[in-house]
Amino acid sequence: GIYGSLRLLVVIRSDGTLVELEVMESSGSSILDEAAQRIVRLSAPFAQFTGEMAAKFDQIEIIRTWRFGRDDYLSSH
Repeated sequence: GIYGSLRLLVVIRSDGTLVELEVMESSGSSILDEAAQRIVRLSAPFAQFTGEMAAKFDQIEIIRTWRFGRDDYLSSH
């Protein structure tokens, strides 16, 4: 099996569109890096910002560590 961790930067505009997607730290496996990016792309567009969040921010940046583990385990923190 293939397993490992990577860090992704995701930038989302207030209308829910994906602005940027970048692997900040590779897992060392292009298959895992591409899988994480594909998951994010397939999840877009995201929900529009509402209320206070929409009033304060034009876009947000999210940096998460994705962990692909044994037995098809996936987590993000």
